[in-house]
Amino acid sequence: MDKVERAWASVRAMRPIIEEHRTEGEELGRLPDAIAQAFIDENVFRLLLPTEFGGENIDPLIFYDLVEEISSYDGSVGWNYAIGITGSITISALPREKFGHIYATADSCVAGSASPPGRAVATSDGYLLTGRWAWASGIHQARWVSVNALIYDGDTPRTTADGSPIALWFVVPKEVGMVLDTWHVGGMRGTGSTEFELANVFVAAEMGFHPFSEDAGQLYPIFRMPTTFLGFNHVCVLTGIAKGALMALKSLATKVSTMTGNLRDNAQNQYAVAKAEALIESSDLLVKEAFRPLWAKVVAGERVPIEMRARVRRAVVHGAESAVDAVQLCYHAAGGTAIFESAPFERALRDVNAAATHITLRRLFMEEAGRTAFGLSPQNPFF
Repeated sequence: MDKVERAWASVRAMRPIIEEHRTEGEELGRLPDAIAQAFIDENVFRLLLPTEFGGENIDPLIFYDLVEEISSYDGSVGWNYAIGITGSITISALPREKFGHIYATADSCVAGSASPPGRAVATSDGYLLTGRWAWASGIHQARWVSVNALIYDGDTPRTTADGSPIALWFVVPKEVGMVLDTWHVGGMRGTGSTEFELANVFVAAEMGFHPFSEDAGQLYPIFRMPTTFLGFNHVCVLTGIAKGALMALKSLATKVSTMTGNLRDNAQNQYAVAKAEALIESSDLLVKEAFRPLWAKVVAGERVPIEMRARVRRAVVHGAESAVDAVQLCYHAAGGTAIFESAPFERALRDVNAAATHITLRRLFMEEAGRTAFGLSPQNPFF
């Protein structure tokens, strides 16, 4: 069995565990322990990593399909799966020895958050880090946390020559901070994307870094990924949720009767299922074909041109919007069944809309792509 076959076997092996604990995740507001353990058992957190770091060196395009599949079982689990795997990329600018230490074992989950930025006061050999960060998906099963912070010299913010604030990312063990109980939401409840707090925690200077540096000196292509990757690694969760809703509708259509026959005999429902399929299929094709040449540039050690970044950004936002539309079609076609918690439709509707609020999936980046189409520079540094 090669590495791709092993990865697919791993995802499919987790399906019964995910389905058994799906309600538990909603109630807990985080990944259930049984699923978190399955992630460790299946070496999920190192899937994209080179074998030097205990990984499988999976191609990002295979990663996309794996995330989509597991998200069709449960959106929150798919989100944690995607975030858990790609956490390694966001901290890959760390010194090699430090990075290797973090990923020395299969339980090496890194949660992260950039918002709102914290405060890092410089000392002679490091920083004193304070802050309260939101959206820390997977924080409950994480061993490490990466956070963004503005640099201060005493009470004075450190700035560039043009007055812009200087910031760094830092990695700390989770146990030096506090996980807060603030994740009470409508959708994506099981992601555990709650807040995390640090208070005057010392961080050694070498644990501060700039993520996504695209450093040509990085030995492995996966560590040279541009920030455009953020979004590609999220949208597959939404299309996976949409696929799950679509499969549920197809199953339901032969079982539920109306005054004029089964749901599948209704022309509006026939349109809905075909349109939903078209939305998902076209989004998948667009995102993958946009990402493929970008990845080829990265592998070749070349800079990714703005046109390629814009194409990926357009595709990702379009994919997120299409997934929302596809789930909406399935929800309405399911009729009264859709409102019951025992059916997957209301959860899919909540989850896909919640996931679509992520910064990398919102219209902001479509607007940025539009700026580049007009010959203007993007304003967002993560473009």
